[in-house]
Amino acid sequence: MWNGMVLRTGDDGDAAAAAGLHAGQISEGFLTFLGPRFLRRLYRRVTRTPSCFLLVVEDEGTTVGFLAGSTDVAALYRSFLWRDGVAAALTSGGRLLRSWRRVMETLRHGTGGAGSADEGAELLAVAVDPTARGQGAGTLLVEGFLTEVGRRRQRAAHVVVAADNERAVALYRRAGFHMVERFELHSGTESLLMHWSGQPDTGS
Repeated sequence: MWNGMVLRTGDDGDAAAAAGLHAGQISEGFLTFLGPRFLRRLYRRVTRTPSCFLLVVEDEGTTVGFLAGSTDVAALYRSFLWRDGVAAALTSGGRLLRSWRRVMETLRHGTGGAGSADEGAELLAVAVDPTARGQGAGTLLVEGFLTEVGRRRQRAAHVVVAADNERAVALYRRAGFHMVERFELHSGTESLLMHWSGQPDTGS
């Protein structure tokens, strides 16, 4: 508990709240473009995939933040494509098909293997309602992520974040992540790969 906020593991029933927060608060990437119904299916699949987990922060019973993580992103993508692919394409109103280039870029990232920098668990997404910012919700979520990483016997973790998202970059640095690579996950958008191994940030 932090300032009255409660962190807990999310389930199917939290998928809609996570989708709403993602759609409203995460502007980078193309998932927001695919719409809340697509996102709701995605986060429901996260809760149903053994290698993945959803964390939520509540304030007086209202969900004000969420985080999604995975120890095997490729497995998540396979499960989502196999079990939700057709329905997700239909509910996205054709936007998924029109974004096929970005879909392929994302799939390559999830199944790629750039080396030790992207080993271990991945922090897939995190968002906090504006009304709860500055009250520790983001910190609570990232700390919860690292606790879950340890519980799942992972020795490292990583996250991809937009280079201009200063608030998120600062949050991850405070948690012990350090920047190891600048790259373009999607053409024209610079991203950072940040890595955590339980060691202090060296300022790289």
